[in-house]
Amino acid sequence: MKGSNLFSDVAVACTKHTHAHSDMSATENYNIVKSVRSRLGIAKDNTTTNRPDNFLGSEIISSLPLQMSLFYNVYFAPIWFTGVATSLQLKHSELPAVYKAVTPTVLLIMSILEVIRLYCGYVGNLKERVPELAVFWMVTLVLQLPLCLFSLLNSEAIILPMEVSVQAILLAFVVVELIVSTSTISHMTSVQETKFSLLQSPDSTETTT
Repeated sequence: MKGSNLFSDVAVACTKHTHAHSDMSATENYNIVKSVRSRLGIAKDNTTTNRPDNFLGSEIISSLPLQMSLFYNVYFAPIWFTGVATSLQLKHSELPAVYKAVTPTVLLIMSILEVIRLYCGYVGNLKERVPELAVFWMVTLVLQLPLCLFSLLNSEAIILPMEVSVQAILLAFVVVELIVSTSTISHMTSVQETKFSLLQSPDSTETTT
């Protein structure tokens, strides 16, 4: 009788030790994930509950291909501006009267749009913000892409070889970023909708009960 009681006490003690160890491991894993997220500079930690096994928001949904394209585009932008401005200075006296005013205006507008576009793309992708990515996508599709095609394909503007090369590279960046950002916005929106629904589910169950 005493042997059976001793065996049951040992079994209960082992069970309690196992549960305590598992809770400690879950807490340590939660703290590790939170520390890594803070060091990586992820925008927002959506783990709003106190449960250690809640890893909402731990998934990084930023697009690596989009970020790489934006990174190289930032370094190429000064080269593009220098090449187009130099070509414009060389051919300005040979341009028709209309293009003497239109071509510098197009270059100025494209330069401003490129700064806005790259900034919104960087912020939207790194911080996982859909509004900034939407602005980046709209500026790229509606404004920058038509201006790139106009500057590259308009034969009356006397396009020089150096201008063709830099405009073609910029057009390649624009097309790639437009395609990748479309899928990125779609994926980011669906993931954030899932997170929101999961965060709202405890409140909905409490109200129904």
